[in-house]
Amino acid sequence: MPARPPARRAVPVLPVVAVVLAAGLVAGLLVALQRPELLSRAVPGVPDCTVRVGDTEVGLDADQAERAASVAARSMRLDLPQRTTTAAFTGELELDEDDAAAVAAALKGARPGSLTCLAGGADEPEPDGLDERGLTGRAAAVRADVLEAFGDQQLGGFAPGGVSDGHMPGSAHYDGRAVDIFYRPVDEANLRRGWATAHYLVAHADRLAVETVIFDGRIWTARRAVQGWRDYTPDTSGRSPEVAAILEHRDHVHVDVAD
Repeated sequence: MPARPPARRAVPVLPVVAVVLAAGLVAGLLVALQRPELLSRAVPGVPDCTVRVGDTEVGLDADQAERAASVAARSMRLDLPQRTTTAAFTGELELDEDDAAAVAAALKGARPGSLTCLAGGADEPEPDGLDERGLTGRAAAVRADVLEAFGDQQLGGFAPGGVSDGHMPGSAHYDGRAVDIFYRPVDEANLRRGWATAHYLVAHADRLAVETVIFDGRIWTARRAVQGWRDYTPDTSGRSPEVAAILEHRDHVHVDVAD
């Protein structure tokens, strides 16, 4: 009697499917780390921007976030009360009162680091060359945009012909890609103003090709946008408290744009 061929072991279907799905998920997450904005486009329910204030979480699409940040900037410029901004968001964004209050608190700087978005930076490089102020085209656009949104500001970090010192090694300031917006002295009112500006820049990061925003010891980057705001801890050993505060960006918002 001829020997039977060895029986083939059936491979369970569900584990195989699970492995394939897991591999796809890992691949998707790796892509999202490089292009965070793809996460909101590919995964249903993931918003372009998120506001978290206490137990309240509000998802906004990119257009809503830009419009809200612009409304908040105008409110800051005109020194309008918080309740007026909240009322504007109930109509402008069609939010209920609690969600509108959370968005207003974030975008008017009352809640540090409470708004984050997934898009920013740029896919294409911009041409080399600096304008008469020593800024690239994208950096110049950010400068003009902040002035239009918030009114007159104390700006720095650039100079005709470019800057060659005064910043950390490798700083985007040396390429003319960065602008500093100063809020001095460091007090509660200026922290709110700084956070309003920082959140505005994140909300408009896709439109303005913003790569990095740093303020008050926190950092947001387009490349790691899925992580939101992170602690920013430069080496301040041996520095005076005044210098440490500058290095930690307690007195100014740093913004730089894609190369």
